[in-house]
Amino acid sequence: MLKNSSYTIEFFDAQSGYRSARLIGTDLPTLHLHSLVKPENESKYYNDISIWGDKLILLGSGLGYHLMGQEVLKTKKILIVDYYKQCADFCRSEILADCTSAEVISSESDMIDEKVKKFTGDGTGIQIIRHPVAYKVNKQFYDSVLQMISLKAVHKVKSGKILILTGTFFMQEELVDACSQAGFVAMTFNADKMNGIIQYESKLEMLIQKEKPDLVLSVNMKGIDGSGILCELTERNGIPVAVWFVDDPRPILLHQQKFVNSNIFAFCWEKNYLPFLKKCGFAKAEYLPLATDPDRFITDGPRIRAARLGFVGSSMGKDFLQEIASKFLWRSELDPLVRTVARMLITDKTCDVLSEVRKICTDMSIDYPYSDQRNDIWFQSYIIHTASMLKRKSLVEHLKIRNLELFGDPHGWNQLIGNSVVCHPDIDYRTQLASVYRSIIINVNSTSCQMASAVNQRVFDIPACGGFVVSDSQTDIFELFSTDEIVTYDSLDELTEKIDYYSEHEKERQNISFRARMHIISEHTVKNRLQKIEQLI
Repeated sequence: MLKNSSYTIEFFDAQSGYRSARLIGTDLPTLHLHSLVKPENESKYYNDISIWGDKLILLGSGLGYHLMGQEVLKTKKILIVDYYKQCADFCRSEILADCTSAEVISSESDMIDEKVKKFTGDGTGIQIIRHPVAYKVNKQFYDSVLQMISLKAVHKVKSGKILILTGTFFMQEELVDACSQAGFVAMTFNADKMNGIIQYESKLEMLIQKEKPDLVLSVNMKGIDGSGILCELTERNGIPVAVWFVDDPRPILLHQQKFVNSNIFAFCWEKNYLPFLKKCGFAKAEYLPLATDPDRFITDGPRIRAARLGFVGSSMGKDFLQEIASKFLWRSELDPLVRTVARMLITDKTCDVLSEVRKICTDMSIDYPYSDQRNDIWFQSYIIHTASMLKRKSLVEHLKIRNLELFGDPHGWNQLIGNSVVCHPDIDYRTQLASVYRSIIINVNSTSCQMASAVNQRVFDIPACGGFVVSDSQTDIFELFSTDEIVTYDSLDELTEKIDYYSEHEKERQNISFRARMHIISEHTVKNRLQKIEQLI
């Protein structure tokens, strides 16, 4: 239990005449717990909090101005926890004077563990409300109190419910549908719709306590906050969290890794990232390839104008790369170095990008430009996606003479290769893509360079809806499909030969696609992947 804070508290009168408080630290900036002008107005910032708990734990109360005007508090049992006894006492006597049941705990209290456990009782109906500044300043003290609140016993009985963190990201809707297909009850929580971290915690805690899900599921850690609240809350409630990584996890975990604990399970579509994930503190790190939703990618339905040869996907060009460049200290003079290593990566999928960069810098007597993890990781990501861009550009330029048509990202493709190739408008993944795939006689696939061995989404989706695909060869592809279910190429010349051959052999195309579709429906659906997650956890 923390007994010594880096700050001492000082009380003063704000301009409105109400008491306020600030925290003074030696060689530290002064922090104000409340407004210097009108602290009594602070309650309006908490209007989005719904008071749903029977028992409230104020984790850092400050002087309690954020609670003013909450009439519902009069009927609640309240535990005021503040590092500074003066704050907790003021909150109890001045703000919560009308409450029938309010207790106080501070760093000066004895037998804190016993008091917390007595207050939480059977672990039901407990709502935690944090005062952001108070909590941040003495986080160790408040976290030690949180560790005393274990609600795991409440969640021992299985509910058959899975909480899926949603938004506008890939695979989230498909997982919701897969829950129903697999016999689970899907609940959703959209963090993007929360008005700040306080409402995020309140809504999430209410959902977890009332619905008691057996599992929380996120794609790429979407919906998991950057303050560690979800990780702490699920661990305290004994609810495992599964994260399915479908992109390079290294940039994703830059700010999230510190919250990873043994309650969180990592699943990744690319095997080569598993050693990294296993070092990050996850309970497990397991391979989980992509899959399709057969209810979306069906064999019948509308078709667009047929194309003999098509590639569906973005250019991964200028705008895309500029977005990555904005994440780190990019310098345009590094571009030749980037392109050199990017071309190496295209040739050798397992190339260690940063090692090659450093080697080239040493050989050329150039100083490596970065000295911190953030810049390292985003620079590496920039090189990897530059490689993907160059790979796609070469593919398209090679197939121009075969009248390749592009679908999606017309502006990006125009910037990358000009207007020499027909490029159709963007396509909605969930409502339009299946009809596009079915309408292309031969779909060409090019795998992103962030995937050294994995199989991308096209390999599942195209056969699932009755289309035919020729894919670049990946190590995992023949672990997932047999040789009579998929056609691959190892070079652009081989790709051209196979395009010419299968253009003239419709029956073979249909048979290959049919066999792949039967296999996909049997083993490679999102429902299959969800069941695998449930089994491993």
